[in-house]
Amino acid sequence: MKKTILFLVCALLGTGSALTAATNSVTDVNAQSVTQKGDFAQVDVNEAQVYDQNGNKTDIALQDNSTWQVAKTQSINGTDYFQVAPNQFLSSKDSFAYKVRPMVIKVQSLDGADEPVRVYQHNLVQKNNVSIEPNSRWATDTEINTSNGMPFLRIAPDEYVAMYDVVEQSFKATI
Repeated sequence: MKKTILFLVCALLGTGSALTAATNSVTDVNAQSVTQKGDFAQVDVNEAQVYDQNGNKTDIALQDNSTWQVAKTQSINGTDYFQVAPNQFLSSKDSFAYKVRPMVIKVQSLDGADEPVRVYQHNLVQKNNVSIEPNSRWATDTEINTSNGMPFLRIAPDEYVAMYDVVEQSFKATI
């Protein structure tokens, strides 16, 4: 069974042989092949009410900063809700959605090569007291998106940079 899985991984990565993959413990791969299934939601209010599929309050509330895997996103009465359990939904008004996306990035401001790079909170409001050096590298593990799909990458707790300021990305995967 292990040989079959190893062969399949080698075939997908195009390494050519199982022996090559077996001797290398770390392999560089394309961004498209580094994925983790599922979306997540993090509560960003003191206590978030949980709703049923019709938008009715339940007897359940979730703690601030708790993280939940999201089965699906559903619009109820014009608001997005994240399904965190069977018939249990968390409002987007009380939380934000994110994806796991580990990588190292290099940033440079669109305003100019020597200009500091802007930093944003999870609600995509710019932090006026924080910026980062251009051409600096950062480890990131989380992606959030604007309503029109623009990605922002977390570089520190509640600090994100816009993808348009990212000039280099590197991914690593261990096989």
